[in-house]
Amino acid sequence: MDFARDKNGKTEAEFLREYDASLYFCPSVTVDAVLYRVISADTLRVLLIRRGGHPYLGKYAFPGGFVDKDESCENAVLRELHEETGIAGLRLSQLVTVSTPDRDPRCRNITVVYCAEADNDLPVCAGDDAADAKWFTVKVCGGTLEFVADGESFDCKLEVAHDGFGQIDINNTKIVDRGGTAFDHAKIICYLYNVLTRRNQL
Repeated sequence: MDFARDKNGKTEAEFLREYDASLYFCPSVTVDAVLYRVISADTLRVLLIRRGGHPYLGKYAFPGGFVDKDESCENAVLRELHEETGIAGLRLSQLVTVSTPDRDPRCRNITVVYCAEADNDLPVCAGDDAADAKWFTVKVCGGTLEFVADGESFDCKLEVAHDGFGQIDINNTKIVDRGGTAFDHAKIICYLYNVLTRRNQL
């Protein structure tokens, strides 16, 4: 048994018994699932859901949501993807963690973004709080993203910033016109496009 004591003379058991987590800021954590296909050097297919509730009601976002209390981020993203699109059984890998302070109007929210490349447009069935789910063709033209799906189209304009390594700097990239997109998800698509380009996958 470990009886080592800290500078206040407390053992670890004593420290934990008296620890007050409420003294520290605790942000919310969400997950997002980015399913994509590479079409050409400047074009992707991306799965998006139309939000059925506030904030950004009616706008398009990635399938995703809040991580439950006793759930890992890896399990949460698979659960949210299945609940909102009906898709199950995919292997997703972590793409990026986004912690920009004002990225969610509800609260300080850090999201862990996962991605997977699909072989084709997987069939989807919107569920849970998703009003619709569909595959969009997204053409990336510098800071402009052109979205097209089933006769629906819109543009999103970004003021793109890069870090010292040439990667997209999500925190300092600005949304000039979000078009039909929710949260900062257009910035994440731009980030994914940059990653794929740097890996010579586009």
